[in-house]
Amino acid sequence: MIKDDVYDKINKQLINISKAEVRAANLEVFPRLVGALHNHSGSCAQCRELYEKNNLYVEDILTVLRGSKEERKDFENTVNEALAHLQQTHKALPKGRILSVSVMTGMLLGLSIAVLAGYFINGDLMGYGALGWLIGVTAGWITGKVREHNLKKEKRLF
Repeated sequence: MIKDDVYDKINKQLINISKAEVRAANLEVFPRLVGALHNHSGSCAQCRELYEKNNLYVEDILTVLRGSKEERKDFENTVNEALAHLQQTHKALPKGRILSVSVMTGMLLGLSIAVLAGYFINGDLMGYGALGWLIGVTAGWITGKVREHNLKKEKRLF
């Protein structure tokens, strides 16, 4: 089963479900995760096992959304186990994770450096802070995009 099939099966089940519930269940990464597990299942026994576990949720995702807290917790644990395996064993990461971390890091560094510079220069802290924040976000975004592009070329991004 490939990513598009997973999207189709999940979307057919989620017709009457609100977008807030879908976001709360973290289903954005799930189809890509199942696709990555499928891609690695030919050469990795643990990926094959995790793929089969996660594929059960694909067939009946409403059980997770409408079920008890235990069922939702089991789903989250299974997804987290698969994410950890892909990250540790295959060095694969979900698309967007590196970008978001890079932007946040750039934002914090840019703001911190700019406020410190403004403090020692005795300048306008708000102006320096805003400029530093903007430069940090831009630098973080560029860094994240470049890193994700390199991972995509190495087929380590899903």
